[in-house]
Amino acid sequence: MSYRKHHVKNKIHQIRPKKRFYKKPFFWALALAFILLASGIYVFLFFPGLQVKNVVVSGNEKISAEDLQNMASTGINRKIIGVGNWGIFSKTIFLVDATDINKQILDKFPIIESVQITKKYPESIILGITERKPVGIFCVGAENKSCFLIDINGVAFEPAPQINENFSIIRNTISEKEVFVGEKAVEANIINAISKIEKNLKDNFQINVTEALISDPSRVDIKTSENWSAYFDLNSDINLQIIKLDSLLKNDIMQENRPNLQYIDLRFKDKAYYK
Repeated sequence: MSYRKHHVKNKIHQIRPKKRFYKKPFFWALALAFILLASGIYVFLFFPGLQVKNVVVSGNEKISAEDLQNMASTGINRKIIGVGNWGIFSKTIFLVDATDINKQILDKFPIIESVQITKKYPESIILGITERKPVGIFCVGAENKSCFLIDINGVAFEPAPQINENFSIIRNTISEKEVFVGEKAVEANIINAISKIEKNLKDNFQINVTEALISDPSRVDIKTSENWSAYFDLNSDINLQIIKLDSLLKNDIMQENRPNLQYIDLRFKDKAYYK
């Protein structure tokens, strides 16, 4: 009889119920990990204190801050998941796409040269705007039928329906190809050379440049407010040609004789000709 009781006890011990899975330590560890992950995702994407609420614009003069803020909003309000027009959006500062905002602003506003985008945690974005500064007016053709303000890089960034006497006119007679706002109208090295010549004549001799004519890829003809012209070789050192020009105007061509001057040709290495 004792043997039977012992045997039955062993059987009962063997068929004792197993622990339910939710009572196991592994389950609670997994549940805790899931809660932490879900909480982290919520904080990362939807926590109110990390949503962009302010877009601060600085450096703009001609473009309104409101227009820039509206443009930036498309790169701030990001769709996390959705189908068609329906979706879940987040404005978390962590997902702000600075590259996309930069591209959209530059494409929309050719007058803007560059955009510096800074995240100011926890909920602000700063747009540092640099607008293009005009250095001249580029005109297509001889009749000023299509003119644009251009910057130091030669980019046409704004129509110029009226000729401003404060800027010299730059013409390219090599090609009368139509120019559009936002396109490069003149190479930067040519604009740089013209600007140097213009500054030198104005600072040293109080002579203004009224027109710069690009008649050849290697030549620019400068017309002055005194109605004489200077010819420069764009493939040679502009600084040396300016030095020769200075020497002529200071030592050989006196101011009282300049009304009769027609041109100064500086395109030759060791010589300069004038008439």
